[in-house]
Amino acid sequence: MNDFALVIIFSTAGALMGMITGLIPGLHTNNIALLMLFLLPFFEHAALYFALFIVSAAISHTFHDIIPSTFIGAPEDDTALAVLPAHSMVMRGEGYKAIVISAISSFLSIVACFLLLLPFCLLMGEPFNLYNLMEKNMAWILLSISLIMILTSRNILHALFIFLLSGVFGIVALKIPSSFLISSSPLFPALAGLFGAPALLTAKRGDIPEQRIGEDSIKLRKRDVGSGVLSGGLVSMLPGVSAAVATTLAMAVIKEAKDENVISILSATNTATNFFVLVALFVLLKARSGFAIAIEKMIYLEKWNGMIKEPFNLFLIAIIISAIISYYLTIHIGRMVAKNISKISYPMLVKISLVIILAMIFLFNGPSGLLIFGVGVAIGMLCLEMKVRRSICMGVLLLPLLIKYFL
Repeated sequence: MNDFALVIIFSTAGALMGMITGLIPGLHTNNIALLMLFLLPFFEHAALYFALFIVSAAISHTFHDIIPSTFIGAPEDDTALAVLPAHSMVMRGEGYKAIVISAISSFLSIVACFLLLLPFCLLMGEPFNLYNLMEKNMAWILLSISLIMILTSRNILHALFIFLLSGVFGIVALKIPSSFLISSSPLFPALAGLFGAPALLTAKRGDIPEQRIGEDSIKLRKRDVGSGVLSGGLVSMLPGVSAAVATTLAMAVIKEAKDENVISILSATNTATNFFVLVALFVLLKARSGFAIAIEKMIYLEKWNGMIKEPFNLFLIAIIISAIISYYLTIHIGRMVAKNISKISYPMLVKISLVIILAMIFLFNGPSGLLIFGVGVAIGMLCLEMKVRRSICMGVLLLPLLIKYFL
């Protein structure tokens, strides 16, 4: 079997693994990357193919994780802001439309990332070295994002209170260690509490309407995908900053944010962040996520010098393969779920969703995760009660980062 055939096989397998991690709340490609690192000593000759598998899975995950966020309200940090608009669309019979918007936005994001690849490499690396300037001013960038979120709220004092409350919650939650079956970030129970459960508990009651399949035309705004790609590209260069912060940045510059726009922006951002995290490995020799750290330990990385050569070109091929497979899988799985979700009564859906979320939290984070989830629910419900924009709860990530960069 020739080398290129193995590239295709491992890239395809990675896309299928990313589908699995995307569909299971709380499971992330970082977990898979750790597993692959554990297996590497037994398959040292396959290090490059393991790395391609991980990259493909990371891209695929960003396509599929919208499905549990939409239908059962189980978010990760990458999809937290999409829970409310996506669930609202489900209750309007537009759950499938939400999935299609997400899949198209993620795919267009990959296209845009390839178009911006060379300019991005030149700006962040030699000769412009924009990365160094951003790194020095990251604290002020994050502070600006936070102030924009707070000062553009209808009730600034309420927004400031929820931001600080969420931030203190994030600081405490991040210090609580996971100690159970699979290494998992405490952010999953925190965000499930802040965004997932409140969306389920406060949505309009009644039967889940039959989901319309293929009846609505999908119209995406170029600026939604564009702002997502640019934001994802910027934050992917910086340590400790996730796609959720990139989404918050993209949302801050978009005045009109209908449900469809939020989903489009978030999906484009989510996918672009993982794309450019890979680019950062070669342009900056910096690992900006768990899967990138695993790849860094698996293979020798040669800094980008103006030429896209092996193994960089093979990773780009793996991304193309993963994006094509993931787009069609997301549409297909989304259609299957949408066709059957209306057969479940809304109270039953809420119970099933909460059981799934609680089970995953206990599996990945144990009793401490359940405690984090409970506090998150209380803050999320208070946010709704005070009529504060839900994105303010992203203080759970932003305040810890602000403290980290300023101190």
